[in-house]
Amino acid sequence: MRIWIDIENPPQVQYLLPFKGAFERAGAEAVVTARDYGIALELLEREGADFQAVGASYGRGKVRKVAGLLRRASALSSSFRGRPRPDALVHAGRASALVARRLRFPNFSVSDYEFADLTFERLTGSYVVFPDAIEPGAYERQGIRRERLVPYRGLKEDISFSGVDLAGVAPHPLDGVEDDRLVRVLFRPPAEESHYHRSASGELALELLGHLAPQEDSVLVFSPRYPWQIDYLAGFRWANPPVVLREAVSFVPLLLAVDAVVSAGGTMIREAAYLGIPAYSIFRGDLGGVDRRLVSLERLRLLSSPADFGSLRVAKRGPTDPLAENPGLLEELARRILSLVSERRRGSRAASAMPS
Repeated sequence: MRIWIDIENPPQVQYLLPFKGAFERAGAEAVVTARDYGIALELLEREGADFQAVGASYGRGKVRKVAGLLRRASALSSSFRGRPRPDALVHAGRASALVARRLRFPNFSVSDYEFADLTFERLTGSYVVFPDAIEPGAYERQGIRRERLVPYRGLKEDISFSGVDLAGVAPHPLDGVEDDRLVRVLFRPPAEESHYHRSASGELALELLGHLAPQEDSVLVFSPRYPWQIDYLAGFRWANPPVVLREAVSFVPLLLAVDAVVSAGGTMIREAAYLGIPAYSIFRGDLGGVDRRLVSLERLRLLSSPADFGSLRVAKRGPTDPLAENPGLLEELARRILSLVSERRRGSRAASAMPS
């Protein structure tokens, strides 16, 4: 069996790339494609991954995004000419789902935010793989049929941290931070080119930067999603010069190098919360089931307005304390996906064998 894994943005490297090894351990072949977007390719190269780069950034604005998506779908389809067709696709994007639909093989969309637009999943007949922190009805209300839902126990981060020996990982060196007493605050601004972005998140991010700038006991570690976001820092007078991450940094060493994480939602904030690193979300969209679970476990705190900034009190932290809700999740999901693909194969053969 041949499984195709498609990666569209940097955070997906953490939780989609591990599937390659899991499928191969289960006896399947796995191929990886990736979009040249942000630092995705750099992260894959650092992991020593075997992949094919297809497509690039779509740009801002709906028209450019749609045009870019269709171009990438066409390029992905062309990349399989003269090669064996995949038996299934595992992804968290859109372009590859169009290809799977066109070539008539099943696709499995890995989701952990139920308020994302699932139009593509509905139109392409995707299976949706999601954590049990989200109630299935949230997906059904968007038109995903119940038989296409693949819930699992645990969190997506059980995949990201599978096989990672945290004790053996050295924290990423932060150039320019000479004083070890300074609290290192990792700041991830909003995904302003995403379809789920809310302008309120961007406004709150700028207000929080203004709150952090004069603090003498901390240093900001700025991890931009896009290069142009670095310009935001110039609007403030900083007590300690911010550290700007201009190159790809593997996510585990980076998280182990900081004392707190602030982000407008997304994968990084959940990874920090999963590890037990003080995590603060400034996301102003609809709060998803995973974030609600992390809040209930006191792993995640919400900053909804400047009035909440006083709760952002951090200090030098101790060892990490991972949740590890389902350590065997990666292998479990790989087996379930292969089983579903096999069932579809048997069903297709049985249907074609029936007399007309």
